Amino acid sequence: MILETATITFYRIHKCGYYGYGDLLPAFGNCAEMLTDLASWAEGKSFKQTKTYEGNDEVLPTYLLDMKRADDNVVLLLWNEVPSTDQSVPSVQADAEFGESPDVILNSIEPGSIPGFATYFWFVPSMNLVASIKLNHALTGQKAMQVYLHSFLKQSSSHVVAEMTDQADGTYDIVIKGYKVNPDDDSLPKKKHRPQFSVGLVRNPGKHDFIRQRANSVSKIEKIVELDVSKAEDYSLWQKLLIGMRVSQAQSSDVSTKIKYELSPEVDIDDINGMIDDWNDNHDTNSCDYGFTFSGDSKTYWLSRSLARTQFPLNLERRNAEFVTSASLLNELVGKRELILREAGV
Repeated sequence: MILETATITFYRIHKCGYYGYGDLLPAFGNCAEMLTDLASWAEGKSFKQTKTYEGNDEVLPTYLLDMKRADDNVVLLLWNEVPSTDQSVPSVQADAEFGESPDVILNSIEPGSIPGFATYFWFVPSMNLVASIKLNHALTGQKAMQVYLHSFLKQSSSHVVAEMTDQADGTYDIVIKGYKVNPDDDSLPKKKHRPQFSVGLVRNPGKHDFIRQRANSVSKIEKIVELDVSKAEDYSLWQKLLIGMRVSQAQSSDVSTKIKYELSPEVDIDDINGMIDDWNDNHDTNSCDYGFTFSGDSKTYWLSRSLARTQFPLNLERRNAEFVTSASLLNELVGKRELILREAGV
């Protein structure tokens, strides 16, 4: 066991289940049921079979490595795929089994393995909360987690009613006909429902109001951006910045790199609101933050300080440079649950 400092950020689960058009509450399904269903679905599957969606320019595929539960606490260990490159990034064999704590390949990518990085999430269904647990990576994978679980509800849960249709070329397509209320009953309700899963950061808006009230006395603004270099746009910006700094040596990065810049502009309340809106719109505020310094006050006030977030020491069993065991993480979260919730302000 080793003592590690985890950054724990809480999100409120706004929607989870199957909803009628325009409804604010689910007609059926909830977070606890979804997680139980997910564990049953993943049981016996290989690592590569736990993918619930195909990647695109916005989010690459995600896989379920492990899942552990203790009463009202559930830990998800996800694997976030990154593009295959010549860099030495961690990878996992595609035929590893769910829940078997697969070995991670820390050298050059081997054939049949999937390069990526691990992310951890702690669900507390009774409180409609989920927390990202950041250990040795800057990225939390929160957006990918949302896409993963929404896609599971959409096409893989026990509520899905689907049929296979033959194609002219001998292949087949799977067509989703709808969603049944009772997983044991194949009949579809007359009313159509759609799956939804969405979360939002737990915030203390009063801290942002403090910054707004002092908009006319801003002396300096800092911005920190975490670039995801697996994305072409972020990678291009990073390379341009290196060129601008006259860095001639070839540079490589694991999955992310951080940049920080500061200005001393004249701003008004509209500018401040625009920055707060930009920060609020960012799906992963670990990758974007604004800091404000005011005349006569040397302290920097960061937008992220309004979040339900805490840094907490956890005794964890680390299998290698990439993974800690889900069991040790769950055990620590359960034992320190009340302390962590109180520290984070939720």
